[in-house]
Amino acid sequence: MNAPSDTSGPACSYYPARHAALTTASQTLGNHARRLRLALLFFGGVSAVILIEALEGALRLRLIVIPLILAFAVLNRYLRAQREHARLQRLIDYYDRSIARMDGTQTQSGHTGEEFRSETHLYDRDLLILGPDSLFGMLATTRTGLGQRGLANTLLHPPNRADLLEHRAAIQELSPRNDLREQVHLLGDYQFQQVAATFFDEWLDDPPPTFHPAFRYILFTTTSAIFALLIAGVIHLGPWSTIVPNLIAVIALQTAIGMYLRKRVLPLLKNAYHLSNQMDILRDGLALLQRTSFASPKLLTLQQLSLKPGNAVSALKKIQNQLTVAEQREKGEWILALFLLVCAGTHAAISIANWKRQYATSMKQWLAVWAEFESLSALATYAYEHPQNVYPEILPSNTAVFEATSLAHPLLPANAVSNDIALNTSGRENPTSLYLISGSNMAGKSTLLRAIGSNAVLALAGAPIRATTARISPLHIGASISVTDSLAEGKSKFLAEVERLHAILKASDEGPLLFLIDEIFSGTNSLDRRIAAEAVARTLTTRNAIGALSTHDLTLTEMAANPALRAVNVHMGSPNPAAPLAFDYRLKPGVNPTTNALAILALIGIDVE
Repeated sequence: MNAPSDTSGPACSYYPARHAALTTASQTLGNHARRLRLALLFFGGVSAVILIEALEGALRLRLIVIPLILAFAVLNRYLRAQREHARLQRLIDYYDRSIARMDGTQTQSGHTGEEFRSETHLYDRDLLILGPDSLFGMLATTRTGLGQRGLANTLLHPPNRADLLEHRAAIQELSPRNDLREQVHLLGDYQFQQVAATFFDEWLDDPPPTFHPAFRYILFTTTSAIFALLIAGVIHLGPWSTIVPNLIAVIALQTAIGMYLRKRVLPLLKNAYHLSNQMDILRDGLALLQRTSFASPKLLTLQQLSLKPGNAVSALKKIQNQLTVAEQREKGEWILALFLLVCAGTHAAISIANWKRQYATSMKQWLAVWAEFESLSALATYAYEHPQNVYPEILPSNTAVFEATSLAHPLLPANAVSNDIALNTSGRENPTSLYLISGSNMAGKSTLLRAIGSNAVLALAGAPIRATTARISPLHIGASISVTDSLAEGKSKFLAEVERLHAILKASDEGPLLFLIDEIFSGTNSLDRRIAAEAVARTLTTRNAIGALSTHDLTLTEMAANPALRAVNVHMGSPNPAAPLAFDYRLKPGVNPTTNALAILALIGIDVE
């Protein structure tokens, strides 16, 4: 599925222009780096010739100073050019993907968000919120796994009205901030450097071992003594015959302590090994958040939360050296040997354990801050890239309203058919709480239900929706569109649907609700289906719920005669009775007057007498 693009929007002009500028800068820098390499080879060659001639007595060795200084100066500039070139390349790749989203060639980010899925959620699977070719997949332009979790949480658990309005203001403020999105993308040393958000949770929830304070003082003393003895021997402050036995004794004491603490130290270092780069990203990201000027209350609140109860950036800096030690221990035998000599791993593990005890609770808050900021940034990116979308009017929380003109599914192409929707329990002369949607197979009923639901999810996340005008009140959402049986649980599709409807009815007790149900009770006979469906619809509408039921069973359309339901019949099908498969995907008033089952059978070569 391809999301729509707007060829007249600012992103369609900014992205290619920025991409072209970055490409030109990268090419220029690449040419400069090649010239620096030649200069480095030249000065390095001159230095080598002077060294050889000096060793043979033909030249004075001091002549090598100038070419060596020039070689190091060129090397420094070359390394800076390489770092800048890598930065430019990361931005070029970023805009490659941005342009691909805009032109519809690659609208999915590659992230599915399925790790955040709950099997009991009331609309995730039915509305394609998570998973392949999903709303989350289209929106997930986040830098980190934490950001993905923040986005999934926003889509699956809409905020209350006050938070929703703050979310919207933040998204509107962040929407034009391409510069800020570039800086977020450049966090970390590598483009795809990230771990799952749950890794942080597991690390923080794992209680750190305790170390008696005496161990730290003893290890500090032994490490200092090792260095002092080595230095004393090197500068001849004493004979090696005296120094070596003392050195062996100190190393033996330190080794004994290290072995005693080994079972507590190694798990800490193993987990910390994976955290070093991630802490860099989190620290630099929070530093970016803190130094950026914002005006909206939500973003200002996030800034303040990153400073409470202590400054996240300074606290994360305190642990960085210890995490680096844990990382470097895995990179080579000689480094490990050096670290073992001075017990660097044990020193680091004790510091990490103490840090966790002091900052674990605070860090959970900082992680939540960064996750929410990235979520808002991802939704702002969507808003920037879809200026044709509209921010719906947010109505009071005690109403149940979803009204939109020219509503289309956010995952469909730009030329997708749109429809007008008007579900409202009050405030109108003839309020409509329920659409009874009849229609032919493949006429678009399920897609319409998903269009209503996915746009409602976007609206309740504070993002613009794919419509020209819209009004919505804060709503719970419940859907029964893709309910299936489960062999593992021994559960039929009918039982699974009944359980889902029960959960939707329970959710309607908590406040206004939007329900979307496809082919209700399709696993039972028509009479029972009609009675049960009307009972469900009546219960929902009397609880200040609005929604839509789609059906092939025309007996269900008779429910519209019950005034308590405040229901209207609408249908989708071919506008031409002579061509029952020529669907226009338009929502039309009244009951569907045509069928297409026989036409479909004819397509596969089955003639019905």
